[in-house]
Order: sequence, then structure tokens, then C-alpha cells
Amino acid sequence: MLIRLSEWTLRMITRPAWTQNVGIARTFLALCGLGTLVFSSVDTLIRPASGVPELVCAGPSAWGLWCLVPPDTHQLAQILAITILIVAASGWRPRFTAIPMWWVLFSNQSSFTIVDGGDQIAAVLALLFIPLSLTDTRVWHWTAPDVDDSLRRPHAAVIAHTTLLILKIQVAFVYINACLSKLGVDEWLDGTAVYYWLRDPMFGPSGPLRDLTDALMVHPIPVATASWGTLFLEFFLGIAIFLPRRFKLQILPVGIFFHLGIAVTMGLWSFGFAMWAALLIALWPDGAAVAQTVALWRRRGTRPRRPTELLQTR
Repeated sequence: MLIRLSEWTLRMITRPAWTQNVGIARTFLALCGLGTLVFSSVDTLIRPASGVPELVCAGPSAWGLWCLVPPDTHQLAQILAITILIVAASGWRPRFTAIPMWWVLFSNQSSFTIVDGGDQIAAVLALLFIPLSLTDTRVWHWTAPDVDDSLRRPHAAVIAHTTLLILKIQVAFVYINACLSKLGVDEWLDGTAVYYWLRDPMFGPSGPLRDLTDALMVHPIPVATASWGTLFLEFFLGIAIFLPRRFKLQILPVGIFFHLGIAVTMGLWSFGFAMWAALLIALWPDGAAVAQTVALWRRRGTRPRRPTELLQTR
């Protein structure tokens, strides 16, 4: 057991945890809250509701942004929150922006009357992200990690990789729980749930997209495929962290388009950004797609031009 633990620790400190895909996931989390604040007024987000006559500032919520400032300064607080999330989304100094970003996302989900699952997931993931970000010494999280950084700071590498493991387990739990909880609902078992969701006046699409979904939902095969397919996909996304790397990379785009479809049809864009961040962390945290793309562009831009290309420019 000790030998296996030592081998696992050695593998962790020989590869960096602070990758570009981790940075992209942080940007998605920031965009989750940023979109809500930019496209909505505070009066809409914080308003009396059934059983909640006013802003609740009890327990941990009392330390949220919207409870620490007077109600007449909420618009200024909104500007502050937007600024914090813009800086975090830009990728500048993850170790400095991690806690402020979590604080804003926590404040949103604990104080806003109108929230969806994305706000809650983003707040939880941002909290779990803090140890990983505090050990990230990069100026910009878009830059490729230093291969020797983990060797120079083995304790930080262990903390970062352990945080990644906890994040993966959390994401797996979200998907497995989403699948299992649906099994107790008759509409999901008989394959008609998506029909009711897409025809719901609050969550269903509008305009031409509504006409399209209405035309599809009158046929049993699309309805059953969408309903049961959601259950199967959520289950496989939940167990994907245990699959080999090549299977993870194959199911990743399926999960991305799945949440894109939810965002387009139901308007749950904050939920989409939160789950895209979750998918990157769970299935491809060690990737460096941005670095490889930029390097490829640079090579193409600086390579010697062929004689045929020179003739075309004359």
C-alpha cells in the first residue's frame, strides 16, 4: 500500500496540474456568474418571493456581497462583482482571483431569488477550486505550465492534484445523482419527461425553435430517445472518470453538445457554462489545447513560404 501511494505521489509531482484546460474551466465558472450579472438587473435577481418576503441574510449568506452592502448600493455592488468576474475570466493571476471569484459566485447563489442549478454548481466548484488556484503561480492561466514546476514544488503539486481528484469525484456525483434521482419520476421511466419540459412555459423554447420542438415532440421516438438518452448520458458521464483516457476524450464532446442543447432550448446558459467547466475538469484536465493551437498558428505564420505562394503574392 505504501509503495502504491509513493508511486501515485511520484506521478503527481512529475506532471503539472496547472494546465490550460484547468484555466479554461475557471473561465467558464466566471462566465457562469458574469452572464447573470451583465444581462439582469439586481432588482430582478433579488426580489420578494413566495415564503421569502425579503433578502435573507442569515447564516453563511450574511457574509455574501449582497448582504454586506446596503440595498441602495446594490447597483454599485453589481459593478464590483462584474469587475471581479471579468478579471477572473481573463485568466490573470489565478492565485489572487480564486477567493474573490468564489465569494461572488457564493453570494449570487445564496442571495438571488431567481437561480438555476448552474449557480449552485458554479459556487461549489469555485470553492473546491481554491486550493488548486492558490498553488498556481502563473501570471495567466492561458499559458502552458512549466514542466519542472511540479518538481520544484512537490507539496504544491500534491495539493493541486488532490484538489483535482476531489473535483472529479464531485462532478461524477453530480451526474450520477442527476441520473438516479430521475429514476424515481414516472415520466422519466416511461420516456415522456422531455416532452413536458420542452412544452413548459418557463423552461421550454420560444419562437421558431418552439415550433420545431413541438413538431418533434408529437412523435414518440424523438421523445423517448431524448428522455432515455438523457438518463444514459448522465450515467456514463458520471462513471467516465473511471474510464481510460481515450474514452474520456470521446465522450467529452458529447457532453459539451448535450449541455449546449439544454442552453439553447431552455435558456439555461449559466448552467451550461458551469457544466462545461465540470466536464473539462472531470475528463480533460491535463490538456493544453490552447497552447498547441497557438503554437501551430505561430509555426504556420513564420514558416518559409513556398515558391507557389510567393508567385501568388506578386
